[in-house]
Amino acid sequence: MVYTLGESLLDIIISSIDDVVVRPGGAMLNAAVSLGRYDVEVSIITELGDDDTSELIISFLKKNNVVTDFVQVYNKNNTSLALAFFDNNKKPKYTFIKNYPDNRNFKAIPKFEEGDILLFGSLYSIDKQIRKSILSILNRARKCKAIIIYDPNIRNAHHLSNHELMSAVHQNIKLSHIIKGSDEDFANIFGTTDNSVQISEIRKINKEAFIIITLGADGVIADFQQHTITLPAYSTKVISTIGAGDAFNAGIIYALVQMKLQNSNFRSTLADSVENILSSGLNFAAKVCNSIDNYIPLKV
Repeated sequence: MVYTLGESLLDIIISSIDDVVVRPGGAMLNAAVSLGRYDVEVSIITELGDDDTSELIISFLKKNNVVTDFVQVYNKNNTSLALAFFDNNKKPKYTFIKNYPDNRNFKAIPKFEEGDILLFGSLYSIDKQIRKSILSILNRARKCKAIIIYDPNIRNAHHLSNHELMSAVHQNIKLSHIIKGSDEDFANIFGTTDNSVQISEIRKINKEAFIIITLGADGVIADFQQHTITLPAYSTKVISTIGAGDAFNAGIIYALVQMKLQNSNFRSTLADSVENILSSGLNFAAKVCNSIDNYIPLKV
């Protein structure tokens, strides 16, 4: 089973006042839906209100083969929203409307097994309100020998303006088997745009992880077992970049599931499959960039 842990909300995507599209969103929801559409067993761990928006999102998840057993629904509470405004490069700028209650808790923690995969990340994973709960899930997953994938998704350096938040990011890196982020993410975390320095900084925290840095239109660079590989992006007509990184995550997870990756064979299996894993991620990302949706098109 694949589990995604993160925020779910309703994306309101605005190209102009007369061109508005509404989609269920959130980084981990986007990845889960892409996986569900490719018949991967996937479950989402998230929080919603008990409003009409929540009903729409849960219905959409079920329709796309995403298990909702671990969705916490808060009574008398609204679901969060995200307004996405496109620039000339089809890159979104977000305004978030958060609607969480003062007291938050997850419905339950999955009973992870070896061979399971847990994807988590974004600012949600360092939210002080639920940080202890996030750590409980991560530690349970590690204890049960699940593979943990972390996507920091830090869009602005000021999101890490205090030591506590930066420490949480470092802790997430340390606990993960695969660390995937954009060059922009790692520039915001480490204060440099030099990919080799970014990799070196990650290695100071986690010596063994499979590191993946996406470079937008320039493709991807990865580092594993002292070997670095770069691949170009897939050529595609870019309609929207929303969900591209989430689709990349889904693509690498899809490849890992096909490989039947286990914690016990993690290093040996990955060593021979890095290029295939990255290619799968790039393929999924290209499909999403060619669509207004946050997820890959339905498999046909």
